[in-house]
Amino acid sequence: MIRIAAICGMGLGSGLLVKMGVERVLKRNGFDEREFTVEVGDISTARSIKPDLFVTSTEFGPRLKELPDSTVIEVHNLFDEKEIEAVLVPVYKGILAAK
Repeated sequence: MIRIAAICGMGLGSGLLVKMGVERVLKRNGFDEREFTVEVGDISTARSIKPDLFVTSTEFGPRLKELPDSTVIEVHNLFDEKEIEAVLVPVYKGILAAK
């Protein structure tokens, strides 16, 4: 199971929308939803989540990259599924292959 954390500023409504976008992107690319889980978090609680992969904005990415053993993908527009797809799918495939 690959753990993904969708990290936003407040982690509420916007985080949930990002979570749904990540799930749609992965499913659309043929990944089984039993292979991954996406949780929502905010920047202040991100340190305690410890996922395999963070999905966040370019604003919060640098702070998450400071965490040890973290894989972080940054997107300019967290609601643009094409942008999420372009950066998420190659990284996700790499993590999947390594497991």
